[in-house]
Amino acid sequence: MGLILFIAAILPIIALCVFIYLKDKNKEPKWLLAVIFILGLLSVIPVLFCELFFGALFPMDTNAGFVSIFFNVLFGVAMYEESFKWLITKYLGYKNKEFDEVYDVIVYSVFASLGFACFENVMYVLQNGLGNAFLRAFLAIPGHTCFAISMGYFFSKAKVGEISGNKKVYSRNIVLSIVVPIILHTFYDAFLFSTGETDTYIEMFAQLVPFFIFYIGMVVTCFITVDKAAKVQQNLNKNIQSGNIVRNDLGYIYYEPSTVPTSPIVSQPVEEPVLTPIVENSPVQSSGALFPDNPVTIPATNTPSVTPSQFCPICGKNVTGANFCSNCGLRLK
Repeated sequence: MGLILFIAAILPIIALCVFIYLKDKNKEPKWLLAVIFILGLLSVIPVLFCELFFGALFPMDTNAGFVSIFFNVLFGVAMYEESFKWLITKYLGYKNKEFDEVYDVIVYSVFASLGFACFENVMYVLQNGLGNAFLRAFLAIPGHTCFAISMGYFFSKAKVGEISGNKKVYSRNIVLSIVVPIILHTFYDAFLFSTGETDTYIEMFAQLVPFFIFYIGMVVTCFITVDKAAKVQQNLNKNIQSGNIVRNDLGYIYYEPSTVPTSPIVSQPVEEPVLTPIVENSPVQSSGALFPDNPVTIPATNTPSVTPSQFCPICGKNVTGANFCSNCGLRLK
């Protein structure tokens, strides 16, 4: 029975890791993902010490009302769990040379988060049985994944800001990469724990309605973000392979083949007309650098001229100077 419970606990973890991994066209090194996952699992140890200490200062009372529960979760649980995941993602993922594509950091953050969730899930399921395994597979595990997706999304925006030389964009999104998952985690637990004691299942279900509205909205939003981020990277790779955009010897991507600089541009990019063929729904790069060391090789192609247009260098949408993505970081539209 113990083996069955263990398998039931880790299956949803494996399934979500595989799902996120397969969305990445240029796969990340398995050793790196394994290290991030294991460190996420080991982060349970410092998190436990933090929660034992601060949990005593902010005790959980499910009958105390939503506001009280919200702050108890915030200062007693969510801050520490998400902060340790953030540290792992930041220093093993974001700063890693393998982070060379938009989607990569989402993979890193999810593996760190699911490493933590794996240990937690095994403990809960072994203590509470198969019913708990079923509930956590559809609630807690996707919840941890969503917190991680939000973290990775803002990390990716920070990277675009860093490379384009926009310190404001970088700083804002680095802050959001930790604040947003903490807030999501806090709302998730607060809505779930604020049901209190009820006499009937109907009353319990009625009290859980706000939780399910929040949960469904969060899951849908996060997994749409994953799908869009993966497609953005796939479109970018297709444009590189077709020769629509090129990169120099240092690996920096540009869209003007005739004027490819020999060193990366890190100042604020200026919008220019696109002089290369545009593939529908595919991004075209501005003269600002995107990611160094992109592994995709570029075939030699002729570059016929097309009608000038303005395109976002990340998502390929028509844009104006007011919402040009090099000013706001990565904007998945």
